Amino acid sequence: MKRFSFSLAVFLFLSLSAAWAEDDDKIMGNYHGGFTAQDWSGRYIRAQVVAISKVAHRAVLFLGETETAAARLEVKGRVKDGVAVFKDTLVLDSLGGKYEFEARIEQETMTGTLKKADDRGATAVPFSLKRVFLQPPTLGMAPPEGAALLFDGSNTDQWERWPNGWCLSDEGAMEVCGSNFKTRAEFGGGTYHIEFRTPFMPTEAGQGRGNSGVYLLGRYEVQVLDSFGVEPKDNLCGGIYQFAVPAADAALPPLQWQTYDITFTAPEFDATGNKTQNARIHVLHNGIVIHNDVELASGTPGGISDQEAAAGPLLLQDHGNPVRFRNIWFKPAN
Repeated sequence: MKRFSFSLAVFLFLSLSAAWAEDDDKIMGNYHGGFTAQDWSGRYIRAQVVAISKVAHRAVLFLGETETAAARLEVKGRVKDGVAVFKDTLVLDSLGGKYEFEARIEQETMTGTLKKADDRGATAVPFSLKRVFLQPPTLGMAPPEGAALLFDGSNTDQWERWPNGWCLSDEGAMEVCGSNFKTRAEFGGGTYHIEFRTPFMPTEAGQGRGNSGVYLLGRYEVQVLDSFGVEPKDNLCGGIYQFAVPAADAALPPLQWQTYDITFTAPEFDATGNKTQNARIHVLHNGIVIHNDVELASGTPGGISDQEAAAGPLLLQDHGNPVRFRNIWFKPAN
């Protein structure tokens, strides 16, 4: 599948420091800035820093002449006394060969140098990146006229446990608590707005890291997972399992609120119950299009039924991780 450049323009910047959960390690996250040497000031560098244990991190670097031409590279680092240190040799063909990369993260700032590896007389080029918190453009968006508010943080009256209820948090969210959770009412085609936050689980990996899912009509799942710093797949955040890989890497770090804005066209059936038109789905993840009017020939695994229908509940999946949801609403297509 063709990949699209991750445009940062769709995000609004918050302040460079923010109070998230108490278990935020102050290291993982997005880092933006640039090279500080004048002759390199036009070149591009940013980083996604992912915790892979309590003492180790993986820095995903985007380096190049421009943002669109940036190469994606990874460097592992260790943490000691609150400071993360990274060092490796990088192959940057667009910048002329091999470079020695050194960096450290301290007080939410990454500083370091890039130096030509095969040139003894080369000057180390410094850079400085600041940890930033990106806000999706529809985060906190109120339901438009004609929309049904399904969850506003005050209660779960419109939801039913399956088999148990979920916990309400003091920040107007509900948290996965030992069961799937679905709406009492059924819905069909229209626009769904869902906000979610994955937990910080540095000692876990893959499907054990902030796993949940959003099932439209109880049958068509858009994956929820902490996939920050990982290239998109159909079983990672934003993926439609066995159907579609996200067209862009739009995931934010754990502990930061994210959005799904989903336009769903329900399948159609004739009077005898035969399907005459497949379901279709268009998904914006944090304001970035990750699925563009994708046709779904069937439901996805794990839903309430393997039989398709023109309407069904909105279901939020329990996969054993304390994922949180808030500000959920639905506007019918008609």
